[in-house]
Amino acid sequence: MNKHQKPVLTGQRFKTRKRDEKEKFEPTVFRDTLIQGLNEAGDDLEAVAKFLDSTGSRLDYRRYADTLFDILVAGSMLAPGGTRIDDGDKTKMTNHCVFSANEDHETIRNYAQVFNKLIRRYKYLEKAFEDEMKKALQPHLLSSFLKHGWQKKMPTLLPPL
Repeated sequence: MNKHQKPVLTGQRFKTRKRDEKEKFEPTVFRDTLIQGLNEAGDDLEAVAKFLDSTGSRLDYRRYADTLFDILVAGSMLAPGGTRIDDGDKTKMTNHCVFSANEDHETIRNYAQVFNKLIRRYKYLEKAFEDEMKKALQPHLLSSFLKHGWQKKMPTLLPPL
């Protein structure tokens, strides 16, 4: 039996299902957007918290949670060794991070409140935040963090165990 192909009308488009469409994983685009907004927010941590809250609907915090917390803790994306990827380029770094914060108790508490607001608003970030803190406590990364004064800031930032 010979199968005949059905005629196809010209001008039709192939419809793809949404489940078949995959978004690209681009943490550098996420980083650039987030750092630009953080730098535009100024020195006010309330403005930073509002920015993070409002951009959660546009940016995919669930997909880029590790990059988000790398930026909020270290100021830039971190390489597997615990060093900043973008140490030389100031446009890809922010000063709104725990590493760049003053080492007084009140400032670190304000950063902890920003983290708490973000985690309360986006509950799925809680697990990513715990993973980020576990990563920060690993011995091979701790030496990198100690250079930035992390040992004085860690007890205030972490919840009591």
